[in-house]
Amino acid sequence: MCGICFVCGLSSSLCQIEEQASLTHNLLHHRGPDSCGDMTFSITDELSATFHGCVLWLQGSVLTPQPIIDKEGNVLLWNGDILAGYEIPGEKSDTKYISEYLTGKDEEEIMCFLSAIKGPWSLIYYQKCTKRLYFGRDVFGRHSLVWRWPTEQSWMFLVSSVTQRSAEVTEVPALGLYYVDFSHSKMDVNFHVSLIPWTHVDESNLAALPSTIHTQRQKLVSPIRNRLNISLPTDEVLETLRALPTSLENDHIDMLYNALKDDIDRLLEVLKTSIQRRVDMCPQKCQRCTNTQDKCSHSRIAVLFSGGLDSAMIALLLDSCLPSSESVDLLNVAFEQRTPQRPEKKKSQLNCATNGIVPSKDYDVPDRLSGRRCWQQLMEIRPGRCWNFVEIDVTGEELARQRESTISHLVAPLNSVLDDSIGCALWFGGRGEGTLEGSPYVSPARVLLCGMGADEQLGGYSRHRGRFSAGSWPALLEEIDMEISRIHTRNLGRDNRILADHGRAPRFPYLDEDVVSMLNSVPIWRKANLNMPRGVGEKILLRTACAHLGLTTAAGLPKRAIQFGSRIAKLENSKEKGSDTCSRLVGN
Repeated sequence: MCGICFVCGLSSSLCQIEEQASLTHNLLHHRGPDSCGDMTFSITDELSATFHGCVLWLQGSVLTPQPIIDKEGNVLLWNGDILAGYEIPGEKSDTKYISEYLTGKDEEEIMCFLSAIKGPWSLIYYQKCTKRLYFGRDVFGRHSLVWRWPTEQSWMFLVSSVTQRSAEVTEVPALGLYYVDFSHSKMDVNFHVSLIPWTHVDESNLAALPSTIHTQRQKLVSPIRNRLNISLPTDEVLETLRALPTSLENDHIDMLYNALKDDIDRLLEVLKTSIQRRVDMCPQKCQRCTNTQDKCSHSRIAVLFSGGLDSAMIALLLDSCLPSSESVDLLNVAFEQRTPQRPEKKKSQLNCATNGIVPSKDYDVPDRLSGRRCWQQLMEIRPGRCWNFVEIDVTGEELARQRESTISHLVAPLNSVLDDSIGCALWFGGRGEGTLEGSPYVSPARVLLCGMGADEQLGGYSRHRGRFSAGSWPALLEEIDMEISRIHTRNLGRDNRILADHGRAPRFPYLDEDVVSMLNSVPIWRKANLNMPRGVGEKILLRTACAHLGLTTAAGLPKRAIQFGSRIAKLENSKEKGSDTCSRLVGN
């Protein structure tokens, strides 16, 4: 994980350009604490630019500082992981590999290279001979990029992983590869950006773009092999579905597994491979041991762990991807719940202001309780592993303090109540600072595995049930197709900015290209059967797989969003709607 930033503007305003880059430095440094570098030079007689890169070491035998400049003067800022698609020598980082590979390549060759990458990425690449700046995000937008366009008040253009909150900053849509041709484009009212879109992007989405983004005829080939299977169940299939058991009780698990066996086995294979890829792409040292010669015996890998279905399955499959000697941190976040308690004191000692009732902090929220139950079952069925259940307790005071100083900048440019709740819960969970068996503990993990993407693909949200009730299978398919196509704007840029702030690499196994392709190929009724009860029918494929492998506690849990499971929503104004603009974010 890295923090990358490009700022350009009029050469006469060089101090302003460097000042803008410095304002972003701290946020970038949190993402990449192991190395920071920058370079400034003139692009044209009128324009100067600064490239800034902060690196979290995850690949290669030694760290590769950024920005990296090749023999032709091309400059690369890379924030990504090539998990598959190219064979990179073990001693070489993907940053160095990409820089060498792209040297001397034309635009078509750059496009082909990016299309073949499997793994999350964002990049900024300046090609000196053409004076073109290329930038973009992977097909799902798993890594953040935001931009700030030139205005009459400030003739500067910024592209960055993250920057300070500002009304002028918006997310770079993950629609393809963008470029600015500085041999023709000037920093004035006619400034524009060109876009080479992904092949899967609908024309309606491209037509909705502002006129300052010029869509090109070329297409960037999507690495997702299969489009969503839109077939509908026949009467014969529906009759078969009605004959299936509608619970995950012990005697029913085998029946459901046998009915879904082929697809469950395929899912488990690609999901395990996805997790293995994300574990292999991590040095054999945790955060604490980066600069030591000692053998590391701490947790390198953590899981954002609610005890729910998605995170439980990741933890379970992770066990077969790591040596048994390695511990795994299960990060479980809870926000304080103030419950009234009447203390056993003399009447004269009672708190008059509260009529003798004083608040007591309680962290036994739903995610804490389900997390403990799942952790206990995990230890029973995988006893050879040290599973560290890290209890992360957050007070209202610390929540307010960190939101104002840090989290509001990371959530931005999003600003809804829902963004605030999810963003804050993820930030504290990802920080990994809590207690382990009653003692203070901070997770040293370099990689954080998260369950994002499962609900969107497998019909896990309550709105999926709503659409199914209103329009049956066609409506459900339409909703899932929309969920996947918009995930970069709703979730992933925000989640990446939030989780990477702690110098860990957040990785999303359910959004591996091969996992998505596999799930796209499966008929909808084998992924979600919403005629079944809640806690069974949604994500039926994953639930049955989880129960079949022995994690029955998580398999039967209904979907519970992190803002409700962690109870952060209870700390705020209960009358707010998730879509409302959050005054706690924009008011700071």
